[in-house]
Amino acid sequence: MKTVPTALLAVLLLSPSTAAFTLAADGKAAMPIIVAERAGDTVRGVADELAEYLRRITGAEFPIRTGSGAHGLVLGTLADFPDPSLNEALQIRNTCDGREAYAIRTDADRIRLIGATDLAVSHAAFRLLEHIGCRWFFPAKEWEIIPSRPMLVVDLNETDRPAILSRRIWWGYGFFNRQEKRCQSDYEVWARHNRMASSRQIRCGHAWQSIIADNKAVFDVHPEYLALVDGQRRGPQLCVSNAAVRTIAAAWALNQFKKNPTLDMVSMETSDGSDHCQCADCASMGSISDRAFGLANEVARHVAKDFPGKMIGMLAYNDHCEPPSFKLEPNVYVQSTAGFIRGRYTFDELMELWPAFCSNTGFYEYLSVWLWDFDMPPGGNGANLKHIQQRIRRYAEVGATSIDCESGNNWGPHGLGYYLANKLMWNPEADTDALLADFYEKAFGPAAGAVQRYYERLDKGNGPLISEHLLALSLRDLDEASRLAANRPDIQARLDHLKQYQHYVRLRWEYDRAGDMDAKRTLALQIFTHVYRTRYSYMNHWAAMLYDWTPKAAAEFDEPTWSFREPSNPWKIDTPCTHEETDAAFRQDMLRFQPQTVEERTFSRDLVRAGLVSPSPVASSQKYQGKARYAFCSTDGEPLNCVITTGLIAWYRDRPDAGFVLTDAQGNELHKGRLPQDGNELPLTLNVPRPGIYWLEVDDQAAGWGIRASAGAPVCLALQRASSPSHMGHMQPMYFYVPAGTQQIHYYWKGGPHEVYGPDGVLLHQTETSGRFITIDVPPGADAKAWSIRKLALGHLWFFNIPNYLAASPDALLIPTDALAKTDRPDKQ
Repeated sequence: MKTVPTALLAVLLLSPSTAAFTLAADGKAAMPIIVAERAGDTVRGVADELAEYLRRITGAEFPIRTGSGAHGLVLGTLADFPDPSLNEALQIRNTCDGREAYAIRTDADRIRLIGATDLAVSHAAFRLLEHIGCRWFFPAKEWEIIPSRPMLVVDLNETDRPAILSRRIWWGYGFFNRQEKRCQSDYEVWARHNRMASSRQIRCGHAWQSIIADNKAVFDVHPEYLALVDGQRRGPQLCVSNAAVRTIAAAWALNQFKKNPTLDMVSMETSDGSDHCQCADCASMGSISDRAFGLANEVARHVAKDFPGKMIGMLAYNDHCEPPSFKLEPNVYVQSTAGFIRGRYTFDELMELWPAFCSNTGFYEYLSVWLWDFDMPPGGNGANLKHIQQRIRRYAEVGATSIDCESGNNWGPHGLGYYLANKLMWNPEADTDALLADFYEKAFGPAAGAVQRYYERLDKGNGPLISEHLLALSLRDLDEASRLAANRPDIQARLDHLKQYQHYVRLRWEYDRAGDMDAKRTLALQIFTHVYRTRYSYMNHWAAMLYDWTPKAAAEFDEPTWSFREPSNPWKIDTPCTHEETDAAFRQDMLRFQPQTVEERTFSRDLVRAGLVSPSPVASSQKYQGKARYAFCSTDGEPLNCVITTGLIAWYRDRPDAGFVLTDAQGNELHKGRLPQDGNELPLTLNVPRPGIYWLEVDDQAAGWGIRASAGAPVCLALQRASSPSHMGHMQPMYFYVPAGTQQIHYYWKGGPHEVYGPDGVLLHQTETSGRFITIDVPPGADAKAWSIRKLALGHLWFFNIPNYLAASPDALLIPTDALAKTDRPDKQ
């Protein structure tokens, strides 16, 4: 990331204007805040908040008065303060585009904050405060930045509206302490201050189960209304071929609008899961997509007649992620899920397909799911800034009007990603470098460089090797930041939050590696206690731990009082962690995680056959879940041969076809194809233009795949630093090359136990740890030879100072030319 100079950043945050206006000087307000006589509670509440922030910024009291808007800091809707010159800029198009449009104008005698609606008025107010220098990076109060400017001059003229009309980052498991509502309130304040809102309220969630529940008496009498599955009528899906079911569904949707006229949309999405109706009449309707979206179309026609402008929401999800065979009604809205797709197409292909069938589309993105990332590095997509930028911009390019981000209230690993995602959803073309530089500078001042290094070190998009070494370096980044900002208690408070998160990481790291139940029990209680005490920092997703983990731990460790369902819990210590306690734990964490020194060496991709001999060459056979890359050598220009099996995991065989690409050494694409996920072997013969090295990449869509090559064939798995497929079970013994002169082998490992053998077959190392850098001494005479690794269920393996290629036998090894000693180097293939 490029660092943006402060002066340039100031220019980026300003807009051209006709006049500068003094809001306050010498502790006195130069003007009151003016609202219309007719202003409602929402606008008056915004006025109160604006006055309070201006007081904190300037030290001046800003009175709130009603008036015509001819003078003062004018706050209201265009209807409150008409101006024909703003009519077009604040026009509401297609019933919702413009509900969040605002205009800020600096005139000779006034500053106007004008919105198309009350919601847009709030956006104008907080945009002005942002322009002045206020920031609300994370929901905790410690992350609020309020500048001190006794002399406040404003020079701002801008008109804006969001590119993505409906923007939401929300938490799985909801909010903790639902009675007190502080957690929910802090979230809502953060969203309001950062203009995260919706011009149209999107409702595309699972709905059929609600139709069944709200009509329970009818469905009890008519079980034939439920899906026929394996010969039985049962929920949670509907028998949509039944005309009575369609009538019930339409009536249910219409009733939702009658009960709540403010609704923009009612969902007609299927119940979660599969098990759709297997009756002959439903089958005759076509695919699951044809059935689900056919019902949505029928209901949408009823809605269009009785409630013009209202919409029916659906997900493109699971077994109905593909478009139907017909176009959807103009008032049907479809959100595509970035995952959980089945069928013929990849997610990228579906993005291209859907606009031809539906004029109203959005996307459902996963930034964090507790059961996937457990708040641990490298986190979910919310910790991958490159992914966030690319995805949001791509969604905007294909015409999305909504983005729904399933996330967690875990701002330790994902906070910067959440903040950036929200900014990009408003403006996908926003300067991300400027936004990030602004974050580091305003939140951390003199420690900006150290904290930037901390975040970039852990950024999932940078391919971090999650290890004790990485954690050690990240802790030392925070330690350096603390020294640089020693005289800034506001910055220390934010650093304390990051340190508290890192203490959780240390406890969870130990918990995941604990060898006995007593140690795990102790660590689990320490985690619950620590995260509960720091819950209002929002560094960890306490609600997920509370509602998911505490009852599981209570059962696992036979500690019933640990469950949130019990009235008294041993982890419930309401005293927040002090700065001193945080620092003491941080010092212990630094002692626990120490940097590891390794030799790093880079090698070219100019590969040759190693020229090694195998007494008994064996066929190469591996099975993976995940993408992998193989190097092949054509010695005389002969075709490349292997056998590929895709769809090894039967449950995932209805996922999109696996894809493969073959490129030459220069990266030119020679072959590209799709492989059916049917679990059958497919011999693959790929013609090549000349002798040389070729690269085969296979993407199995996580459905599992296998590859076989004949004994001695020059075929190698190319390890990747950033990621690795998971091997399904132990691999056959795999060989790697140790270049001449290598005194120690250094590698990163995350996974299960394995053994490393020297060229003479003698066991030299057994690895039991995970997430560490491993060092093995090379005995005299054991270099310039092939070693082997055994009992390996491939996790994440990366050699730092030897070539990253594995083969089933030494004679199959391909290695970089610069890894061979000149005396050992064969003729280049």
